[in-house]
Amino acid sequence: MSGSIIEQAAKDVREADLVLVGIGEELDMRKRLEADERYVEISKSLEEKQLLPYIEKVMLSKIGQEHAEIYRNLAKCLKDKNYFIISLCQDGMILEAGLNKERIVEPCGAYRKLQCEDGCEKELYEVPDRILGIAQRYLEGGMPEKTDSNDLPVCIHCGKPLVFNHVQAAHYVEEGYLDHWGIYQKWLQGSLNKKLCILELGVGMKYPTVIRWPFEKIVFFNLKSKLYRIHSKLYHTAEEIKERSCGICQKPEEFLKELSNGF
Repeated sequence: MSGSIIEQAAKDVREADLVLVGIGEELDMRKRLEADERYVEISKSLEEKQLLPYIEKVMLSKIGQEHAEIYRNLAKCLKDKNYFIISLCQDGMILEAGLNKERIVEPCGAYRKLQCEDGCEKELYEVPDRILGIAQRYLEGGMPEKTDSNDLPVCIHCGKPLVFNHVQAAHYVEEGYLDHWGIYQKWLQGSLNKKLCILELGVGMKYPTVIRWPFEKIVFFNLKSKLYRIHSKLYHTAEEIKERSCGICQKPEEFLKELSNGF
């Protein structure tokens, strides 16, 4: 990418009163997991399918460690800034980079908490270390394929299996993110007429009403704002905001690496 664009983006971040970051599907580690040959094999052959999500969590953690530099670069760019981050990624990796957890909202959920399969109550549960240990032992080849059903956590109210609290759940419990969404809305109200720099990283069209379209609306109304939309394919911005937006055709992880060099 042209050095002048990167330099301008870094300058806009440094000089902004507030920085808003949207993180999309291109940075979701689940894409790497789904392309992993071993995972594909396990997902087809595993006899106890209810164990698969826990195996996914263990494998995602390893993949996240291998690609931790992505969020470290973001944290470097946001150091000492007044920021907020909306992430569509469900891998949960963003909370491992030392960023302020109170300034992050994950509206699609993540592999972090469990909920009732039927959503019978709004209660969320911690993931038992015991079940993660079973998943880890399976990956290490130290256990038989068959898992006792008693090993799998269930809802204390109805006895149905627990599933991860994300949008893939048939009855997604949105209360898992709504508190932080409220914090984000208050933060956003305070951005009006402030110098706002927006970084949209790898956001596609899967959930355009969460980041892409709202971000364009923010830029349209805030004349002191600037949007950088980074995507390997869907980088174009709306005609109405072309004077205050920049579409960059690049992988978001590469952009962040270059951008962090300016801090």
